[in-house]
Amino acid sequence: MFLKEVSRKPWYRTTVIVLFTAIVLCLVLWFRQGAAPLPVIKKAPEFSLQDLKGQPLKLSESAGKVRLLEFFFANCPDICPATTSNMVLMQNNLKEKGKFGNKVEFLSITFDPDRDTPEVLEKYGSLLGIDQAAGWHLLRGSEKEVLQTATDYGIMAVKQKDGQFAHSIKSLFLIDQDGFIRKVFDMGESMDNEAIEKSINQLL
Repeated sequence: MFLKEVSRKPWYRTTVIVLFTAIVLCLVLWFRQGAAPLPVIKKAPEFSLQDLKGQPLKLSESAGKVRLLEFFFANCPDICPATTSNMVLMQNNLKEKGKFGNKVEFLSITFDPDRDTPEVLEKYGSLLGIDQAAGWHLLRGSEKEVLQTATDYGIMAVKQKDGQFAHSIKSLFLIDQDGFIRKVFDMGESMDNEAIEKSINQLL
């Protein structure tokens, strides 16, 4: 008799339908992402460096967008150009989907500002296909500033006698819209572009 009385109440049916629909939508979104939500690692350290025009740029200025942050230097013979080339492929994919620039930005910080002048980085970007106009910022500062920024992110970078830099391979940071590091990826040939793009799309 109790069940009959409850079933007559319209609010009960409505509540059940709403809850069921919400559960179904959550399951659909979860399966579309294909993975559990990305963990929050820590707040991304703020920095203030300069773009190739000498204008200061802070990480917080791109709040509201997903950021992929790379540490590199243009004279790097292997890992850095391989990483940047993979990022260019992702840049182009995101541009085709209308997400690059307005929803996703790339940031590349050089370890080697003495040799990586604005002219050198401009040439490096053009050669590899970096689209600075759309949403990719090449950043530099004093050597002290950039190495301190690397240290803040937990990156080891040591200048060698020949002017090259020995640095951590795992130094590609995925930063969410609120400024939290959500994942750190390997650089170079071991990069998994599909996994990185999937993580970017999860945050979007």
